[in-house]
Amino acid sequence: MPEDVGISSVVELGKIIRAVRKESGLTQRDAAALCNVSLPFLNSLEQGKATAQIGKVLSVCSRFGIEVRLRLPGGTA
Repeated sequence: MPEDVGISSVVELGKIIRAVRKESGLTQRDAAALCNVSLPFLNSLEQGKATAQIGKVLSVCSRFGIEVRLRLPGGTA
């Protein structure tokens, strides 16, 4: 069963992506190719460095089965 995990920083997201990649048995190089992003981008993402390239971040998350949800104020996700 999937686990819901809240994140409040890019550092936390990077740690999750790294953990899921490692559980998948992929090197950063292989994962970057699979996600169609550069190795430096994936490395920076896993290290929690800020990026304005949200499309690439979402692509990496999607490729690893990480569903990104937003909780809107006063509403539901």
